[in-house]
Parts: sequence; structure tokens; C-alpha cells
Amino acid sequence: MDWNTVQQLLRILLQFGSGVLISKGVLTEEMAVTLTGGLISVASVVWWIVWNKKEVK
Repeated sequence: MDWNTVQQLLRILLQFGSGVLISKGVLTEEMAVTLTGGLISVASVVWWIVWNKKEVK
């Protein structure tokens, strides 16, 4: 499983969760886009760290 696959799955799950929170009035659409983008960015850094640790061993 490469990063592109993980990213797409993560994005789908985050957008589903954002949709639920938007429908309940917890988030606005702009907040959901920002939250999804931020979490994808954090996840990419975590993925990069884990991937580099695997290559070092």
C-alpha cells in the first residue's frame, strides 16, 4: 500500500466525517475543507517519518 492509496482512503473518511459534522451544524464547509487539508498534511508527515524509519533499518 503506497501513500497515494492511503491518502485517498483517508480523504474519503475525513470527508465523510466532515459531512456528518456539517449536517449537525458543528462545522461550516470552509472549516471542513481546512480541517481535511490540515489532517492530510499531518498524516503525510507521519507517513514520511514511518517510511524513512523502515528504510533506515
